[in-house]
Amino acid sequence: MKKYIILIILILSGTFLTSCQNNDKDVYQIVTTLFPQYDIVQAIVGDEMSVKNVLPFGISPHSFEITSKDRQYIESSELFIYTSDELENWVKDLSLTQTLVLNLELELDLEHDDEEHDVHFWTNPHTMEDMVNLILTHLIEIKPSSADFFTENANAYIETLESHVAELENFLTAYNNDTITLYIAGHNAMAEFGEYFGLNIISLFPDFIPDAELSSLELSNFIDALIANDIKAFFIEPVFDQEPLAAMTIQSALLEQNQTVFFYELHQFHNVSQQDFENNITLFDIFENNINNIKHVIEENYGSS
Repeated sequence: MKKYIILIILILSGTFLTSCQNNDKDVYQIVTTLFPQYDIVQAIVGDEMSVKNVLPFGISPHSFEITSKDRQYIESSELFIYTSDELENWVKDLSLTQTLVLNLELELDLEHDDEEHDVHFWTNPHTMEDMVNLILTHLIEIKPSSADFFTENANAYIETLESHVAELENFLTAYNNDTITLYIAGHNAMAEFGEYFGLNIISLFPDFIPDAELSSLELSNFIDALIANDIKAFFIEPVFDQEPLAAMTIQSALLEQNQTVFFYELHQFHNVSQQDFENNITLFDIFENNINNIKHVIEENYGSS
């Protein structure tokens, strides 16, 4: 009798452990590499499909290194969505089945003075809308039975995006006679966004890598530009758990010149912090915060409309 009891316990324990392992998902139907893609997919599919973003929270995609677990997520997915071979250059080492390479399938306008702007093409609202429609098409191919549900959600997403765009455009109409120049103590990731809204965005870092080594000359030139143009407010990019050292250095240097400046965050939509994710932040929450901060900076530097 005792042997039977032990056997039953072992069977139940094995079943329990298997259940726990199955609940700890090792397979996701859709895998993405950046928060914008993740947010779009999640908004479209709801609870109909499982979605995973492999970029760890608070990490820049420019410095991301893939792990064996990430490889497993990607290679076992039904659809892998990534930005470009340039940004995710580690993709070439993977065994991929069905993929959506955004920069290849989107009809991007490459006629820029610097074509590398398109590495951050998702910051352009028009391109973001195209991303929604493109992702929708691929999701329907995977699960055609949910086509109506997916389409309804995608249309709602685009409608919300357009309302945010209209909010900023309406604000900027009061400054039509001004050439608005915004300064960011960060890397050059918002050129596409600025071009769409007619804003001239000047970054502190000449490179696209946020942790690029900053020379004292670059910092000095940036400070000189703020002084020469009587700038009262500038932007920083998200630094997550770190101190915005460059911005604080700039602020202190200008204070020594009797010029008080404030800085606000301008998010490039790459990624979010762990806390933001736990608080269910969406791309539109980021967009709205950007709009509010842009309004503050423009009013500080160019006066209220």
